[in-house]
Amino acid sequence: MDQKEHLSCNPDPLVEFSDTMAQWYCCFQTAKTEQRPQRKQPSDSSPYWIVHAMACPGPVLMTGRLKRAGITLPELKKFDGKHILMVTDASGLPLGFDVLDYERFSWLFNTDGAGRLNTEAARTAETIATLLQRCMDVPMDGGMPRKPKSLRVNDEILHRLVHRHMLKQGKVLDMELWPRSLKSWKPLDQKGLPAFSLRWPPTRYCSVCKRRSFPSRLQECSRCTTVFYCEDKCFGEDAEHERWCARLASYMQHEAQLADLPFSYTAEVTSEDFSLEDFLFKNKLLSSYWVHWSLLVRSAQPHSVTRDAWLKGHSNVYEPLKLEAEVLMVDLGPFNVPSVRNPLVSWHQYYEWRGLSLSSVVAPLLSSSLSIYYIITSLVPKHFPEVNILRKQSLRIHIIESYRELHTLLTFWELSVLLPHVTFELVFICEQLPSWFNKIELLIHKTNGSVGVSDSSLVPQQKADERSIRVKVYCGTYHVLQEPKPDLVIGFKPLFLCKDSWFSTLVKLQSLRVPAFFCEFSELRCESSQQVMNKATGGDVSPPTINPFHCPLRINGGDNRLPRYSNSFIFHLVYKPLANVQQPVPVYDPSARSALRSLSYPNPTIRERKAAAQRRRTRQGKMKKKKMSGRH
Repeated sequence: MDQKEHLSCNPDPLVEFSDTMAQWYCCFQTAKTEQRPQRKQPSDSSPYWIVHAMACPGPVLMTGRLKRAGITLPELKKFDGKHILMVTDASGLPLGFDVLDYERFSWLFNTDGAGRLNTEAARTAETIATLLQRCMDVPMDGGMPRKPKSLRVNDEILHRLVHRHMLKQGKVLDMELWPRSLKSWKPLDQKGLPAFSLRWPPTRYCSVCKRRSFPSRLQECSRCTTVFYCEDKCFGEDAEHERWCARLASYMQHEAQLADLPFSYTAEVTSEDFSLEDFLFKNKLLSSYWVHWSLLVRSAQPHSVTRDAWLKGHSNVYEPLKLEAEVLMVDLGPFNVPSVRNPLVSWHQYYEWRGLSLSSVVAPLLSSSLSIYYIITSLVPKHFPEVNILRKQSLRIHIIESYRELHTLLTFWELSVLLPHVTFELVFICEQLPSWFNKIELLIHKTNGSVGVSDSSLVPQQKADERSIRVKVYCGTYHVLQEPKPDLVIGFKPLFLCKDSWFSTLVKLQSLRVPAFFCEFSELRCESSQQVMNKATGGDVSPPTINPFHCPLRINGGDNRLPRYSNSFIFHLVYKPLANVQQPVPVYDPSARSALRSLSYPNPTIRERKAAAQRRRTRQGKMKKKKMSGRH
């Protein structure tokens, strides 16, 4: 397999998390039949481990997200009605788990049938003891073997069972009843007690066989220090890596540039051991739009909600960032809007213009909308000067396969604040959406001082704000879309290599020949897109450029150490020249940018228009007098 295919198609983090748990569980079940010698292990640095008795929820909440990753509902239903025994350290790091049938688990709480109760109690205690031993020998986080200093159990009955079992086995382990009951993945934040949440560190695995780090220790390629292998055999089987090694090393050289961000929390979120779940939990980013960033699904997904409920979900979108919500809803007036002659080109400039503190964590939510702003004001004028995009008073933008962007719709209001002279129409085209999404028409608008998302049919035309953004949604693939030709096409994390439908989509874009830009999370993904574009149309893609408005949260894990951030690189399609027409190689003309700098604010007031007309009349009068004097 090509090295690009090895490393570029990273799956959904939720799927990686689920796959890691599945691999560990399979190894655990196999190990139960094996005889392993007992070894002495050092004590864990964590002050204690916790055994959680958790109900396994039905798959409804996660169905949509997992279905997009190729996991079917029957597969999920196999675990419906089960109970999970999860072992974590004190910080919430999962170390291992086992599954109990509901019938077996319910006997522990049943006072009838004492004989059966004793049998099930003994079996359950043995199950927990076996699980704890496996967590010591092969912890799911891939770390070194270790043993707990003490143990806490979140259920009184299980606490008694484990305690008695340990005494019978002659094992001495400090045990306590944990004062809380973690029954699901939802974080605990009870009054008077420290907050607690399950977390998950970056998952790493072998580039060839995809084995996780817990069955065997991973090692890096000694030359590029980028790709992980589980053993020398896998390294030897990766013939493509020899060809890509030097290039991967060059990609690593952009690590410092991508991490050069102005935020007070930059060091944390750009580190190789950055944990997204820890960051979200610590900053209480547990609701509203933030649920689309978390692995721990905390709210119903669109496949399980109605249209009205989905629309109501676009309220308090920046919660709990109340100060940022107030700032971002404020109109700054036309004279405070950044000039198209000198647009904003960094997070520092944007935060300063908006009056936000550099300690604010709102940047991840705004990255996509500001990326579109950057494409409109900086990249299209540079690469497609003939389009004259900065002179346009309206823009129709097609946004392809951008799932998270659709569900964080209200953040695009910032486009109307940054470019108030432009009327925007955003057309989202996504596969695997609920049927009620198809052909829905929405309006992002401001009424009574607050911004919201409404069904456009319910908002009278005369009551719509001048800067309202019209939104259309289509379920399906782009190549079958029947819509007027767009001014611009944009895609976020397009997955050219992983979806066959992109071949047809690229052919359609070749026929439309409109500026098409795509945001990717790694340089390698951009290069893999070039291969697909060439095969599909004979065209090319531009060299990727670093996006100054990329998301600051580093994406870690996988089979490599490449620096990855959502929207970190932007490239555009370079179309194959039309047949029988000799096309000049497009070269950026610096004079085009100079011409743009002479533009005034493209939405003049009535007074400005009258003043301009008066100046024209004055010039015409002077020219007429000059001609008359020349005749004499």
